[in-house]
Amino acid sequence: MARSVRILVLCALLLSLPLIMAMGMGGSEVPTRIPEPKVNYLVTLTDMGGTTVDLSHFSIEGVVFLAGEMGRGELAVPLEKVKDVVIRHQGGEFKAEVALADGGNVTITVKGSLKATGKTSYGNYRIPLDEVSRIQLRGVKHN
Repeated sequence: MARSVRILVLCALLLSLPLIMAMGMGGSEVPTRIPEPKVNYLVTLTDMGGTTVDLSHFSIEGVVFLAGEMGRGELAVPLEKVKDVVIRHQGGEFKAEVALADGGNVTITVKGSLKATGKTSYGNYRIPLDEVSRIQLRGVKHN
């Protein structure tokens, strides 16, 4: 009888382990460390609530391009070619309308879970793309 109780407790513990571990994971941790890309892009980012923040060392998941799906293919637009990005929520997808520096436009579907990061004058900043409404590129700072 005692053996079956131990087995039952062990099974319950093993089954609940993923839930317990998930409680300590996710986006709740503060951005004490963020990626530092080789190129220092300066942007003004606006979130879905209308709050704007000026960022340096901007990147998306640590890289300096905007990646997503275009039709049945995938596209990665280097930030050096981007002037402005407007992200719209449409039918469960996130459409990024990209105004290019050369005057052209392209629309791609981005993953809302991707994290945009950068530095403000008062600390590090991180936000998932599904909470972003606009990214305006202001230039590159050369050190």
